[in-house]
Amino acid sequence: MTRILVVEDEQPIRRFLRATLESHGYRVKEAADAAEGLMLARSQRPDLILLDLGLPDADGLGVTRTIRAESAVPILVLSARGQ
Repeated sequence: MTRILVVEDEQPIRRFLRATLESHGYRVKEAADAAEGLMLARSQRPDLILLDLGLPDADGLGVTRTIRAESAVPILVLSARGQ
């Protein structure tokens, strides 16, 4: 089963993504901030990361750089920057 890590600080968005992805057969882990997201990326080894750029504790671009230095996991950026 494909594992997806959702790193998003807004709970309604995480809830929507989880429900949608699980209904299509994906296994989903959630993180509400960068620190938790990095910990789960390392420990759970997801097949895909859905990453918000506007996290409360770090910039998503920095999180991307950190993940990319450790892994080649695909990262799909979710952001409302610039609306």
